[in-house]
Amino acid sequence: MQRCSNPAGTIVNLPWALLVEGDVIVLRPGQEVPGHCKGLQPNDPELFFGQTYQPNSQNKEHCTIPHIRVPHQNKAYKMCETPYLKNLKMALEQATTRPVTVFEKQRYLCTVKVMEGIVLPLVISLVVVASFLRHVYHLPGVTHWTEIYFLQTIAASLPLLQIVFPIAWVTLNCYGLARFKQIAETRQKYVRPKSCSISEDASDPLLQALSESSLKPESIKSLAKTFFNILTGREDMVSRTANIVHVLGSLSALSCVDKKGILSWPNPTPEKVFFLRNSDPTSHNSSKTSLAGSLGHPGDSVLEQPDNRHHEPSTVVEVLDLTHDQNAPFCVEFDDQRWRRHLALLKPLGLAALLNTCAPAPRHTYAHFCAHLTCEAQLSEDLVPVTNRRCLCELAKQIGFTDSVADAYSVQHCLSIFRHLRADTIRRETRFVRSLQLSTRVKVPLPHMLAVLVKDHANQLQMLTQGTADIVLDSCVDYWNGRDLTPISASDRKKIIDFYQRNSLTAYCTAFAYKPVTRGVSSPVADMYLEVPAEGRGGLAPRTQHWPDAPALHFHSTDSLLFNEVTDDDVVDADGYFDLQCNQVFIGMVTMQYQAQSDMVELIERLERACIRFVHFSKENELRSRVFSEKMGLESGWNCHISLMSDTEARWVLHTALLAIGGRTLGKVHFVMSRCLG
Repeated sequence: MQRCSNPAGTIVNLPWALLVEGDVIVLRPGQEVPGHCKGLQPNDPELFFGQTYQPNSQNKEHCTIPHIRVPHQNKAYKMCETPYLKNLKMALEQATTRPVTVFEKQRYLCTVKVMEGIVLPLVISLVVVASFLRHVYHLPGVTHWTEIYFLQTIAASLPLLQIVFPIAWVTLNCYGLARFKQIAETRQKYVRPKSCSISEDASDPLLQALSESSLKPESIKSLAKTFFNILTGREDMVSRTANIVHVLGSLSALSCVDKKGILSWPNPTPEKVFFLRNSDPTSHNSSKTSLAGSLGHPGDSVLEQPDNRHHEPSTVVEVLDLTHDQNAPFCVEFDDQRWRRHLALLKPLGLAALLNTCAPAPRHTYAHFCAHLTCEAQLSEDLVPVTNRRCLCELAKQIGFTDSVADAYSVQHCLSIFRHLRADTIRRETRFVRSLQLSTRVKVPLPHMLAVLVKDHANQLQMLTQGTADIVLDSCVDYWNGRDLTPISASDRKKIIDFYQRNSLTAYCTAFAYKPVTRGVSSPVADMYLEVPAEGRGGLAPRTQHWPDAPALHFHSTDSLLFNEVTDDDVVDADGYFDLQCNQVFIGMVTMQYQAQSDMVELIERLERACIRFVHFSKENELRSRVFSEKMGLESGWNCHISLMSDTEARWVLHTALLAIGGRTLGKVHFVMSRCLG
């Protein structure tokens, strides 16, 4: 949440729980309101907790030509309440309604239900009946009636009153709390070596450290002091209203509702790098001007006429896997030891990651662009504004780039492009998803991309693009194979889209493209967003002037892309904005995934040995949740995912499942739906 910290208008980021009444907050488009607030202008509507700030939408007619869209602006509101007070009030009201532990239930069962409710009344009844018979029939040993009816009854029931039990119960509870605090302090001082593995026997270093510390005289003295302080109520821990020993002792399941920074590292790390290359190791149509040269290592710009046009090498898909360093949040390494042979293919991708993903200017622009996409995605229930951009600095460093490389370029403009999808396009995009017969509804990412215009020391403009693979691929006509440019065929496009559709279900997939340009963009146009027509594949076909008398030549060099620019004037309209995005060069794709922390994996293993089930609640789709659960060592079978979808979404799942399977296995679908709705 963003808040204005002083009258000068300085904006700071802070959690919503720190907001108080009277704070001026800045709401982004599509952001959920943290509490009751009023606008600073008289005509601004009041917003309440749970509502979404939705600016006035522009005219959403069917887009058949490129349109310039004005970005939705942030708006300042004044808080009328302190949001955290609701949670604090709820916690105080429910402080005495916490669930009863297993030990308390067993104590109540034994002492109250059994002893006081059954045994004690039964013994008293038997003693009274026996005393009555002795008194009526004057049996031997009969004394005064007070001794028969009162003294003997009290003597028989006194051992069943458990007078010592409360003392023993309080003493043992205090000792358990003191022992637990001692173990917690020992655990904080103990640091497990990185090379130490988890052990199930007494040789575990942590268990040895705990056992050794408990035998030391100073540990016994500290335990006695803590026990006395807890008994007298002077210890700095809650011992009267809650008992942590009872809670942990009766624990049967542990749940987690979020993974970022808790179960996993805060940000996802690269997992796969996808690019296209030629199967032929030698290039028949090479030139001295390469893509790597145009990205900052200029060479001789010589265009050569190809000699053998009929010997075109075939396209091969190359996927390099990366492994995350468990001891560092962002470090990654290539699994293939021979990955450097693809260095010419990877360098453009590494430079694009530094200048587009990790630069400060694109980050600021993309944050506002994501807020605009959130509002756009609300117009369709099948689209979701997926944020695929994450830090790729470590990947660029692995490829060979340093932070000083970005200093050689200056960011001129950041261009934001998006498009909506038609219903038939969404059905085509989700055909593979429907074939999986998932119990949850999987939405399609809203196609978008962010292009960065950079200028090097030679004052040459270059455009680096990053976004979803569908719209990036539509803007590309060639791909970089490490030596020259190769036209993208229909089969190449299918390979790229298949990889994107499969990996976007389980990971975050982003694509990269490149294009040298000869003209810039005027500042008023660069600050706007471009919405392109929803025409599916080929929707970003070039709209520039075609010259019929020109020879049909394909120049295998990035300099050939410069001939597509018919003017050097800056872009000032939607058509020029659109033409600037056409005829790009496809570089590759990167998939990212959240990695489980090693400490959490160890915790889950120890919980399993203690017969405690770990439950992970995820707001992501079923496939993505299943992949992360497997990383933590959890079960991911058919019955390990519980859907919390609404009835409307559940009916949609049933409808799409019937369409996917043709109604042949209706019983299985009803079984899936019973799990979703039950």
